[in-house]
Amino acid sequence: MSNIKKNDNVMVIAGASKGKPGTVVSVDPKKGRVIVSGVNVRKRHEKPSRTNQTGGIIEKEMPIAISNVMLLEGNVPVRTRRTRDAGKASVRVSVKTGKAL
Repeated sequence: MSNIKKNDNVMVIAGASKGKPGTVVSVDPKKGRVIVSGVNVRKRHEKPSRTNQTGGIIEKEMPIAISNVMLLEGNVPVRTRRTRDAGKASVRVSVKTGKAL
């Protein structure tokens, strides 16, 4: 189970986009990949289709390894762990501060 979820604010900690913050658009836990908005943008040639009627060269966010992103608490990247609260639900907690995220 991953500690990164859709709509989380994360920062890239490795690779060509190192240091860039963004919001998680999608998560693929089986492949261990995430797509972050504005990060790892590549140009792709696409044919005209029903969704993209003009086609041409488009910029598209490509997946990056989930291990290369860290969850942001405020503007600071933090490590997380899962703990159980009183109601037996699993909660993400910052390792450094102990606050629930």
